[in-house]
Amino acid sequence: MPFRKSDVRGTVEDLRHIALFARMSNADLEEVAKLGEPVEAEAGAYLMEQGDVGTECFLVLDGEAGVISGEDHVATIGPGSIVGEMALIGHRPRNASVVAQTPMRLLCFDIAAFNRLLDDMPQAKQYVYEQLEARGPGRRRT
Repeated sequence: MPFRKSDVRGTVEDLRHIALFARMSNADLEEVAKLGEPVEAEAGAYLMEQGDVGTECFLVLDGEAGVISGEDHVATIGPGSIVGEMALIGHRPRNASVVAQTPMRLLCFDIAAFNRLLDDMPQAKQYVYEQLEARGPGRRRT
């Protein structure tokens, strides 16, 4: 894995600055922080590669990454973006690669943690599905 574990300190504060989590209580933010694993990625690191089976998704806390399908750069993601969730929801291979363009801090959710997040926090589930809907049926997803 092209990541290194990060210190959990500050994760709750990072979450508070993301629209999805801004109105959550400290207890809920702590639960989200416990479900995910804080990791850091250097510029150039692949968060995921097109065609791979998805076993985790990432919430971007800081930094930017490019979404690449084939040879085409199709999007740039930044803080507050969730990437890789479609492979977990749809149980299919990644449709795109995601490469860190800057150093990044992320919260990584494995399948069990992601499902628990969606089951236990309706606002998180709504946010994820709103992001998927905003991408539209013709947009590439990871």
